Amino acid sequence: MIKLVAFCVFHFLRLSERVLPLSVLSFLLWPLAAVWDLLHLRQRTPLTCWRRFPESRCRLEGGSNYIGPREGKRAVVGVSLHFGPVATLPYWLRAHGIVLTSVRTPAIDSLQGLTNYQFSLSPPADVPVFLSTSEIGLSPRLSSIRKILGPTGRLGMLVDVDRGKQFYVRFEDRLFRMATGPIRLAQMLNAELVPVLIVETSTWKYTIHFGTPVPQHYLGSPPDMQAIGTHLLQEFSKVITRHPEQCNMRLLRAMCPLPENGVADLSAVIQTAENP
Repeated sequence: MIKLVAFCVFHFLRLSERVLPLSVLSFLLWPLAAVWDLLHLRQRTPLTCWRRFPESRCRLEGGSNYIGPREGKRAVVGVSLHFGPVATLPYWLRAHGIVLTSVRTPAIDSLQGLTNYQFSLSPPADVPVFLSTSEIGLSPRLSSIRKILGPTGRLGMLVDVDRGKQFYVRFEDRLFRMATGPIRLAQMLNAELVPVLIVETSTWKYTIHFGTPVPQHYLGSPPDMQAIGTHLLQEFSKVITRHPEQCNMRLLRAMCPLPENGVADLSAVIQTAENP
């Protein structure tokens, strides 16, 4: 009898996942989950269960050496794209013990209080989940960046944004626009520059892919922007070609096709891309 009930409940939930939006389904299941938690609170070891949760919902492909504290180790600048559920990337990394602060545009004033409260719920509370671009400034100083990073020594940034200084990289049959900010910060901090992408593999299941860090000699003074951009795109393409449907519109806007006949001097194409 119990097996029959469990079978019916399971298939009912699977049917609900296909019919109902995830937000509605989550809202309907929340009371049942809360009651279940209250009934089993005494028998549960919260820390143990929390550590098991990310492994069941989100797995790491590489990156295990970034778990835990970074005292005495090189800083890390993780770079990503508008690809997959990228908004959830900082939270999943934290759930795995990779505490990272992501850079983004400032929150709307009316939502600032809610945003701060949301950040306080993602441990550790003393390391912000997000950092506003206004806090870094256009010409950041090394001392201010080190203070912002704190003991965690990890910063996350998007390279396909359309703000700040940009440069173009030729990759296969396209030009790709990249922001110079993450590269300049990694060079200033003598940090590892690591490509990171998150992919939704199935409903409520994710994989975080860590690519090969950019070779350190590319990050000299001055950094070799073209070599760095090519390396990042090669690492990103390993994931994107397997899940092209998860490209965000912002990522697609960072790419433009080359002329069909090919061009030896790309300066004219780049000028056209920068001034459409």
